[in-house]
Amino acid sequence: MASAQAMGQGEQDHFVLKSGHTIPAVGLGTWRAGSDTAHSVKTAITEAGYRHVDTAAQYGIEKEVGKGLKAATEAGISRKDLFVTSKLWCTDLVPDKVRPALENTLKDLQLDYIDLYLIHWPFRLKDGAHMPPEAGEVLEFDMEGVWREMESLVKDGLVKDIGVCNYTVTKLNRLLHSAKIPPSVCQMEMHPGWKNDKIFEA
Repeated sequence: MASAQAMGQGEQDHFVLKSGHTIPAVGLGTWRAGSDTAHSVKTAITEAGYRHVDTAAQYGIEKEVGKGLKAATEAGISRKDLFVTSKLWCTDLVPDKVRPALENTLKDLQLDYIDLYLIHWPFRLKDGAHMPPEAGEVLEFDMEGVWREMESLVKDGLVKDIGVCNYTVTKLNRLLHSAKIPPSVCQMEMHPGWKNDKIFEA
């Protein structure tokens, strides 16, 4: 990915969310970032000009991402100029697990708040489930109850924006019907082998 600072004139370097907050158009993904994650995050921010870092609890590297973020701020990059995204994993899609999961993410990232918190996938998994899940490992998902807890994180200032990943149009419409704070982002995997035309057109 090119850095946001390296984008030419005429190209949009950010988007404005429904909340009024801005999200950089280009972000550093940290999935499979490897053992040099902290160095990569710091270098991406301080040398390549990235201002958006995207991570997730499920990646197993949030502590390393946090070290990289801290090193970048110690090098003079203001926290308010960074946009940090993380995700709530499927085993935590129970109302009473949402806040503890976010608190663990904040601790690992060494942050007081994150800019965007997403539901990683729209299904709940049993603790210790395989990937892909086996029979009996997908459990009932209280989407509305989990979303209410996500909304409470915004109200308490722990998260600026909330959203979802990998939702179908049907599930997104169901969520929009009950949400008091609508999702600011619907993050989708899209490439030549996985187009997601329906959600793209919605």
